[in-house]
Amino acid sequence: MLTDLLTKEKINFTNRELTWQEAIELAAQPLLDKHEIEERYIKAIIDKVEAFGPYIDLGLGIALPHARPEEGVKKLGMSFLRCEHPVKLMNDDKHEIKLFIVLAAIDNETHLRALSTLTKILSNKERLGQLLAATNATEVEQILLEEEGEK
Repeated sequence: MLTDLLTKEKINFTNRELTWQEAIELAAQPLLDKHEIEERYIKAIIDKVEAFGPYIDLGLGIALPHARPEEGVKKLGMSFLRCEHPVKLMNDDKHEIKLFIVLAAIDNETHLRALSTLTKILSNKERLGQLLAATNATEVEQILLEEEGEK
């Protein structure tokens, strides 16, 4: 399921130095390009972080930007952005992010299976290290395939 959502065209890398807002916009762009979200979904994510703080920070340099389905999600989707230069969420040194995984859920249940696999990967130090060290989409796809194959 995760490999169905995170396809090559939704896996990106950047060596640009970005603000946290730019990083969220860049991370979400593939979902916008695939018409899985509307522009307002990206704005909703940024607005929520500004209002509620760095709730998308999962720790270990990973962020899971998301908002409510009714705020512009058209289809279940996920995208991946690895940043060469850490992005300071809320401009706070305590919230340095290198990996943004944007989640667009159409309801509160559909995405749970993909999220379950993703959580398994992110909680495995070796797999997480592989994701953070990946330099291209093929490497990321391989990590996801290996994890799904182990279920």
